[in-house]
Amino acid sequence: MTARARGVRSPESGSQGRQRSCLLALPLALPLAGAHGALQDAAVRGDAALGPAALGPAAQDPAARAAQAAGEARALLAELCATTRLAGTTPSRRAAELVRDELEAAGFEVEWDEREVLLSLPRRTRLVLHAGPGTGPPLVERLRSFDADAVPPGDLPPFHAWSASASARGPVVDCGWGLREDFERLLAAGVDLEGCVALCRYGRSYRGVKAENAQRFGCSAVLMFTDPAEAGPERGPVWPEGPWMPGWAVQRGSIAPMAQSPGDPSTPGTPSPEPGGEAKRLDAEALAALLPQIPSLPIGADDARVLLEGLEGFGPGPAEVTLEVDAPRTLRTIVSVLGHLPGARPGFVLAGNHRDSWVRGANDAGGGTASLLVAARALGRRAAEGWTPRHGISVAFWDAEESGLIGSTEWGEAHAERLREDLLLYLNADALVGGLEFGCSGTPGLEAMVAEALAEVPHPAGRSVAARWLGSQGGRPELALPGSGSDYTVFLHHLGIPILDLGFGGNGGGQYHTVFDDFALIDRFLDPGFRAHGLAALSLEALLVTAADQGPLGLDEAAFARGLALHAERTADWLGAERAASLAEAFERLGAAHEARWRRWSETMDLGVEPLEGPFGTYPSLRAAIRRAGGAVRADAERLVDRATGLRALERPAGLPERPWFTNRLWAPDPERGYGAHTFPSLRAPGEGRTVDEELASLLDALADLCEALERSTRR
Repeated sequence: MTARARGVRSPESGSQGRQRSCLLALPLALPLAGAHGALQDAAVRGDAALGPAALGPAAQDPAARAAQAAGEARALLAELCATTRLAGTTPSRRAAELVRDELEAAGFEVEWDEREVLLSLPRRTRLVLHAGPGTGPPLVERLRSFDADAVPPGDLPPFHAWSASASARGPVVDCGWGLREDFERLLAAGVDLEGCVALCRYGRSYRGVKAENAQRFGCSAVLMFTDPAEAGPERGPVWPEGPWMPGWAVQRGSIAPMAQSPGDPSTPGTPSPEPGGEAKRLDAEALAALLPQIPSLPIGADDARVLLEGLEGFGPGPAEVTLEVDAPRTLRTIVSVLGHLPGARPGFVLAGNHRDSWVRGANDAGGGTASLLVAARALGRRAAEGWTPRHGISVAFWDAEESGLIGSTEWGEAHAERLREDLLLYLNADALVGGLEFGCSGTPGLEAMVAEALAEVPHPAGRSVAARWLGSQGGRPELALPGSGSDYTVFLHHLGIPILDLGFGGNGGGQYHTVFDDFALIDRFLDPGFRAHGLAALSLEALLVTAADQGPLGLDEAAFARGLALHAERTADWLGAERAASLAEAFERLGAAHEARWRRWSETMDLGVEPLEGPFGTYPSLRAAIRRAGGAVRADAERLVDRATGLRALERPAGLPERPWFTNRLWAPDPERGYGAHTFPSLRAPGEGRTVDEELASLLDALADLCEALERSTRR
């Protein structure tokens, strides 16, 4: 759906800072010199890595496995892209049936999750470009219709889901990127925005933020387009001669108010029901107030150029636009499909991707769907050979992500209590494949687990995926903090569960949410030979196997705390140096308390753990020793892990001020940008009647309570 900070970026992606890696700070934890080759692979594995020989015949021949995975992914993607997969339509349901059949054939227990949700689909749109306010012939007129109930419905025309059904005519104003500061700049320059049509470029924020700003500043409608410098001919040959965006192509998308609450907008905070079931839905007045109240449409760069050439300065006018949108918001049935492999012990890990798309969606997100299905097939073969994961493994193929993260959010809300108890880790695979170079964002403290898993996956260019990832970052892995815009949101920001958001990048294109995001684009330009798709499938398999094996030990709690300490240090420019220092010191104390407890425990168990000279300190060595010891020692180690010492213990149960659905107060989606994360949101906006110092004191008290509890347990 979206651009996220994990090294794979779509045309809407803005810049996203990346945190330094977090080391388990023991005196001998040193970075590997050069961070290359077999030495690095050995360092990330520890001395009891789960190697191919331990996994049975299916894992033996890396070259054969890579070729098989690539071939399977290519065939699956071709089948998925044979038709559109728009949520709430018949072809989307058929794609769900394809996924269900694949999972059943692989031996998974299949969960078919139907929900009745509110969706926004168009019936008719009209766009007319005028040279000025007169009645002369239009410069351009585009009339489009769509029948979501037709079989097949055809390609979705350019459309913004959740646009108001309304019409408007007004002079055009060039509103830059559609950010709040762009509108404020225009007002400061004396531009009267009332009744104007805002023309905004995609990028630097979620499109819903642009629509909200246009409405807030008095515009009667909003148009959005992709600047050619971002993804068009200025980047390279355009489709069909190349992968970049021609002037006629248009990026579709949702403008749902996801900063308030993702999911079905009619059931915020509560799950939507099965078809025909009862639901606690907002009344018409409350729903209308929540959703956009002006019409919005995306346009191509060619039409945008006509308008820009017709402006005097930034406008208003003389160019004008007539805009009509007929897009009823109606209840429709969506289907998310999940597969489950039981484990030997309680708890499970979950990998997911959305199955729906605006049109055929080969990159977003057919590639992730195909790669995850290939990984599921491989896991099924392991299980058929007698393998049982230590903890359960599940895979999910969400519906209606493009409309506002609906399928995953409603499922997460419906199963919230069980997920908070049993879900160990969520891995996200949206728009997974755009090249061969691995990147990810996620919860701090998961770096070592990722590197250990990917040390077992050979890269086509040599070395392992992990070695290349570590080498690209100077031997110190970095996980950027995920904001929002994809299906991990409910797990991370609402349920307090660690997540990873994965991607393979390196090959650019301008296909994001267009009609040419299709199989031929991938086959010809983004991944000829499907090596990247095969690599993604093998990496997903390895990550799921490793995460299920490590279970609650996969998260390095000390590294989590020290990662947040680094982010706390960086708040000085807006929080103040003294406050920032006190917050960073509290997180450092928490990290030290975790280290002391593990050190004391390992001495009690006589594990003989030696400090490991590597990018992750001693924790991987400790984890390997626990794995070797097995039995009661491993069970006691898993008992020692308190999953409430990170995201969940520090959450704000009542939610963030003015955003009660979001309970993660360590970081949250930036309401001014939408996709990217900003840290310590309750300190940035404490809410009515509460000061920054009061909110800081609350967070420091929670951290102190955690430290004291850990220190007491260490002294026993």
